[in-house]
Amino acid sequence: MNNPTTKLPRSIFSGIKWLVLASIVAWVALSFPKKDWDLLVQQPKNWWWLLLALCLVLSANILSFWRWQRLLLALEVPISFFETLRLGFLGVALNMVSAGSVGGDLFKAIAAASRSKDRRTEVITSVLLDRAIGMLGLIMVAALSTTLANNLTPQLLAIRNAAWILSLIGLLGILVIILFGQSLPLDLFKRIPWVGDKLHRVSSACMVFKDQPQLAVTMILQSLGVHSALTAAVWMVSSALYSDVAIRPNLLEHFLAVPPALLAGTLPITPGGIGLQEVGIDRLFKQIQTVSPQFSGLIVGTMYRAVLLAVALVGGILYLASRSSDPLISDLSKNNPPVDDSSKHP
Repeated sequence: MNNPTTKLPRSIFSGIKWLVLASIVAWVALSFPKKDWDLLVQQPKNWWWLLLALCLVLSANILSFWRWQRLLLALEVPISFFETLRLGFLGVALNMVSAGSVGGDLFKAIAAASRSKDRRTEVITSVLLDRAIGMLGLIMVAALSTTLANNLTPQLLAIRNAAWILSLIGLLGILVIILFGQSLPLDLFKRIPWVGDKLHRVSSACMVFKDQPQLAVTMILQSLGVHSALTAAVWMVSSALYSDVAIRPNLLEHFLAVPPALLAGTLPITPGGIGLQEVGIDRLFKQIQTVSPQFSGLIVGTMYRAVLLAVALVGGILYLASRSSDPLISDLSKNNPPVDDSSKHP
């Protein structure tokens, strides 16, 4: 029987989370200038640009799912591309109701692990590792784009410097795995009581690039493509709302403002990064001196949120419409019963 005393704290915590979200959404709505709201609602929109933005966001998500599938296959977890799509879109849909824009990864990891009984540790590690590579790609896009621009404000200069430092740290970490992964004493983890075998399997999964350096290069390039496509999608949203090229920022200016704002949206503060991402886009566009004051990053960010919601809806429908488990995963679970995992996967 469920203890009602345990339900009460959970209910309170859940209520607090939704109250925080409602407060942030209300704050964003109240800070929305009336002229921008009128523009968002009344101004004619180029629906073809919005459709292109939707298709580009969908394509970027599919590319990221393919990246994850390649990693799973490298970790000897057989999975079809269709099942990767289903689980990937599940994560996209749940991102909208979980903390930050990466919270859906937790649900995706649980769903994927439940389909691979004897490789659960590797599956969960793959989700975390894939997200780390994705974040590295986003940071690298920010570093490269800010380097191409001139006359940066102090805030954008700070973003450029931080992005380069984090990019170099991430690339150096991958290089260390490739060059020295074979000689790292991972067996020492086995000596740790209770969790030694799990830690050993997690660390071994993280060393996947030591034998496959080409996989690391491919995943990084795919991540650069994903976040470049998402940034270009925001530019398409701007094109749909602002037909006047004198007002609309160009593509490079979008690459200055959007990637750092997308990074802010990953912070585990609000579901899907709602509010943080939109305000981040608006604030960073205001840091670009060549952007017209008539342009509102807030309404562009809000319309881009609508595109993300449409993609999440597509993902939810796809997942619910095809709930049968993947045959490859089922075969893996049936033909490979979990016996002595630590010795089977050193």
